[in-house]
This record gives sequence, C-alpha cells and structure tokens, in this order.
Amino acid sequence: FEYQAAGHMIWEGMTQEGLAVTRMLHDRYHASRRNPFNEVECGDHYARSMASYGVFLAACGYRYDGPQGLLAFDPRISPDDFRAAFTTAQGWGTYRQKRTNNKQSISINLRWGSLRLRTFACGNADKYAINQIKGRIASDITDQSDQSMEYNLNPSFKVNGKECTITFDKELELQAGQSLELEIA
Repeated sequence: FEYQAAGHMIWEGMTQEGLAVTRMLHDRYHASRRNPFNEVECGDHYARSMASYGVFLAACGYRYDGPQGLLAFDPRISPDDFRAAFTTAQGWGTYRQKRTNNKQSISINLRWGSLRLRTFACGNADKYAINQIKGRIASDITDQSDQSMEYNLNPSFKVNGKECTITFDKELELQAGQSLELEIA
C-alpha cells in the first residue's frame, strides 16, 4: 500500500512527498539489515519490484495505450533534462527530453521490438507558446546504398492546459534501431 500511496502522491503533484515515502521504504528494507526480496507489506515474497514500478511510472508521467497508439510522458523529476527507459506491449527503449530556452527536443529510441504510434503527448507545454513541431524518424538501419534511412514528418498538435498532444497523419511503426525525434518550438 505504501508504494501505491507514493505513486499516487507523485501523480497528484506531491512529488517530494511521494519520493520521501519511497525513500522510507528503501531504508526500512535495506539489504544490510534484512532480506531485500521480502517486504511483508507487499504480500510477502517478490512483489516489491512490481509495487515499486508504479512509482517509476508516476515519476516519468508515463502513459501508454497500445490499441489507441498513444505514448505519453510528463516527467515529475528533472523535466528540463530527463531520460528514462520505457516498455510497451511489443517493445522497449529509451525516452529523452531536453528543454532549452523556448525549445523542447524529444527522442524516443526503440531498442527492441516494435512500437505502433498514432499520438504522442508530453507535459509542461504551458511554459512557452508552441508555434510548430518538427518530427523525423531516424534509423541506424541502412538501406541498400548504405545510407542511414530518415523520414521527415509533419505532425499536427493541440495544446490543452499543460499537455501538448501530437498527432501523426498516419500511424507510425517504429522498429528496433529507429528513433522518433521531435522538436517543439
């Protein structure tokens, strides 16, 4: 219950309080004092990693809906320079966002599997006015001429409160070795 409460605190904007609860749990079950694989509050044996994963998702502000083709991040920790791993139904990779002045750069690098994507959403869009979004798919997979393949995208976007929702004109399917790179300005 404590990890669930910590995750919920972070989702509701109480980031420091949620992290404090998580730290308290870490200290209570530190490996130097007891078996770190048996937190009795988590149902006795091995449930800790699953319970604590909810806190990770909340800290990333991560949302995923495979059938809808939606991937979203709204980091609660270091949103100006953030990087985290993510998993989806058919793949996994890394997400990175960097903010400088009035620009936000986003990179979704698929490391394994595939990712169907129709919509991407990111948080904190109210920090600056958004005039345009550029997107491209870069690949470390080479075509027959040994050139790195690259596809430019022209996505549409909508700002609703603190969230910017980016919609692609057609569904994208990223494969391992491909990156979706977005520049919001």
